Amino acid sequence: MAFSWKYAQHAHTPYWGPVTAQANFCEEDYVLTGYIAEVINTVSNLTYLLYAYHGIKSNANHKDAILRNLPYLGIAGVGLGSSIFHATLKNYTQWLDDLSMLIATATVLHRVFTFDKSLSITVTSGLLITAIMAAFSTWHCITDELTMHSVLFGLMIATIGLKTRSIISARVSNPAIKAQVFKLCTWGSIIFVTGFAIWNVDNAICGKLTQWKRVVGMPWSFLLELHGWWHIFTGAGAYIFIALVEYLTSEDAGKPLGGRFAFPAAWIVDGEAGKAEGNGHAYSNGVAKANGLNGNANGNAMANGFVNGKANGNGNAKKTI
Repeated sequence: MAFSWKYAQHAHTPYWGPVTAQANFCEEDYVLTGYIAEVINTVSNLTYLLYAYHGIKSNANHKDAILRNLPYLGIAGVGLGSSIFHATLKNYTQWLDDLSMLIATATVLHRVFTFDKSLSITVTSGLLITAIMAAFSTWHCITDELTMHSVLFGLMIATIGLKTRSIISARVSNPAIKAQVFKLCTWGSIIFVTGFAIWNVDNAICGKLTQWKRVVGMPWSFLLELHGWWHIFTGAGAYIFIALVEYLTSEDAGKPLGGRFAFPAAWIVDGEAGKAEGNGHAYSNGVAKANGLNGNANGNAMANGFVNGKANGNGNAKKTI
């Protein structure tokens, strides 16, 4: 193919030693360099780090920035853990990849259940979740078991989803804004599920994909590294839900969404929705107040006229007498 170069016939000598991870993906190992096992799968984790950076930077001026940023630090941990794993493909670095997902999800779980609680409850809940995650992580690393990891991850995601729906109902009353919030939820889910579907395609037809990559050559073949696309799609989907939870659990809940979100969320929602109604109420109140002031002024004028007229009348009467 034009403007492309061929793959090496043999893999480079692995700098990190033989591959020992249980999970391995369709990208050929050490085919580009001996220092990074899966280059595209490693680099695509920048998605998580960029979204984390955006979220943390946006919270710089908030007094509760530490609590707001915990989920963003969690998603940054996913990016770092996953990139280290894909760069080395070692069994112990796979634990970083697996556990970082649980820790990131746990930070969101903590946020949705403690945002309206006292500091003592927030801290106690955080310590309890940390203890549970530490115990599970220890067990996971000792047994090297993957099924319960998926089960726990799924349960936490479902719990967060149900709690988020109840928060939306309780804290967003404006129909126009609520519609935008649910629209964001829907598209976040679509993006996440699309990434999951791509991940499964990567597993299902890996042999064919590898053949096609070698036919088209690099860099066009990088577009067929579907696990990398999984990172991009899930990174975007995870960011949408984290940013949405931040909005719903902050003092901004119920207000127009504005321009707080990064791509693609910024393209999905109408940040101005709900503002027109607010301005309409303000206008009505302003008119009412103005009319009230005019009414008071007219009333005062009438009263003054009556008093003055009465005074003049009394004065004239006295003169006549």
